[in-house]
Amino acid sequence: MSDIFDEVSAELRRDTMSAAWTKYGRYIIGAAVAIVLLVAAVITGSNYVRNQEEAASQRYDALLETLAKLETPAKIASLEAFAAAEENGYGALAKFTAAFAHAEQSTTNSVAADAALAAFDDLSENRKLPQSLRDLAKLQAAIVLLDSQGSLQEMELRLDALLDDDNGLQRMARETMALAYMTYDKPLKARELFKAQIGDPRVTSLTRERASIMLESLAGVLTPPVSDAPAAAKGKK
Repeated sequence: MSDIFDEVSAELRRDTMSAAWTKYGRYIIGAAVAIVLLVAAVITGSNYVRNQEEAASQRYDALLETLAKLETPAKIASLEAFAAAEENGYGALAKFTAAFAHAEQSTTNSVAADAALAAFDDLSENRKLPQSLRDLAKLQAAIVLLDSQGSLQEMELRLDALLDDDNGLQRMARETMALAYMTYDKPLKARELFKAQIGDPRVTSLTRERASIMLESLAGVLTPPVSDAPAAAKGKK
């Protein structure tokens, strides 16, 4: 009979973690989508783009006008074609945008998840890009894996370097990794990261609040099932 209670308890823990990710994990995705605007600002304002031909800028402007008239599949195809043809900052921006478009569909479409992951991984290995953008690509690849229930080890591989104190994406990487640990039934590791998030003076009040909510959720997960108490007392007699 105790095996049945243990199985139910484990199932409840998984349900709690899944509900927490569904309710709050989207904040990470939303922040990621917003960052694409930062990517555009960083790329267009850097020497990386400034040294490119003016014609590339004009071609990108023309692409944006075309995209406004297209459905998502055609839009992604146009972005990818542009990225393949442009060896400059605008090509990189197009690839980021296409990868984000794939990622938005990754929860329900494994093909889209694979495409987003491949694109972000490719961007993270592009040595022509500033390290900050390569790190951003690693973060997004990990988020795609989390959202599509990919390998925990693959997420750790992409986020490991981003968790360093001197990395500008540490706070987002820490939150993503903690959510991954929750999803994969590793509450102790998740708790450690959320506590670090709360204790970090650099995080925003909203980020700290999310971490507090997650810790409250984990408190229920880490509390021993009530059914264990009578069993323990009986064993002492």
